[in-house]
Amino acid sequence: MHWNAGVLAGLLIGLVWLLAGTALVVVGRRRRASRAEGAGNMAVIGIFLLAVGGLTWFATLLLSVVPGAP
Repeated sequence: MHWNAGVLAGLLIGLVWLLAGTALVVVGRRRRASRAEGAGNMAVIGIFLLAVGGLTWFATLLLSVVPGAP
């Protein structure tokens, strides 16, 4: 694996997406339980951000193991 600045930045960005998505899912579900207006939309956006974060981590780790110039 190549642990350079690009890989570490990609992992950090993916972590931010995952944390933001988790926060939106939790807040959206809590608000939906209290019957707040538009709360389900926050959970949907959170699920989308979780998917983006997971794909970012997958792509970053895939690129870090591809053989190439050091």
